[in-house]
Amino acid sequence: MTIIMSHATSIPPGKLEQELTAIDAGVLKDIPAKTAITINGTPMTGAQIDSKLKGYIETIQAADAAKQSYVAAVNARRAITLEARDFYLQLKKSIVAFFGAQSPQLDDFGLKPAKAAARNSHQDVLAAAKRTLTRAARGTKGKKQKEAINPMVGTPLVTVGPDGKPVITAPNVVNPTVAGGNGPASESSPATGSPQNGAPTPAPAGGATGGTPGSGTPGSNA
Repeated sequence: MTIIMSHATSIPPGKLEQELTAIDAGVLKDIPAKTAITINGTPMTGAQIDSKLKGYIETIQAADAAKQSYVAAVNARRAITLEARDFYLQLKKSIVAFFGAQSPQLDDFGLKPAKAAARNSHQDVLAAAKRTLTRAARGTKGKKQKEAINPMVGTPLVTVGPDGKPVITAPNVVNPTVAGGNGPASESSPATGSPQNGAPTPAPAGGATGGTPGSGTPGSNA
């Protein structure tokens, strides 16, 4: 009885397939199907050897086919990657615009709703100062107190100083009666009238008080 010893070796699958195919061809040609030979201590007929060899060959070929399919699948994936990514970004943009950037429904699409912008200390100082102005403007006042308040032109300017405290710059204040043009004349108006011709009335010579014009009454000397 002939015993054939085999040893595990590391060889390329392509080469192994060629060797298995070649030896199987010899088995089919020269070993009768019912004739047994001993392989590693186990007797096997020609038909059993052929069946085992073909099983090895088919496994290697299946791996080759799978590899080819894998390569084709990878190439197909690469071909659609840019297009798919662009479509995703455009769809995401449309969904956010449709539901709103802070909508909780965005979670259903695997998107995170945007958080409201946090206020900083600068904005808090300005808001507090403006609230103070608003409360002062809406405060309860009596009739005389309201009449004593002049209207403001424009809105007070609120800024934040270097020390972080609010700085309020009041707008210009005007007299409502003068600004409207319907009130009494200003006290600074000249009291002395002008003659019809527009020329000023000359003062009497020597400091004397003049008499009534046209009456013939002489004036008195000081």
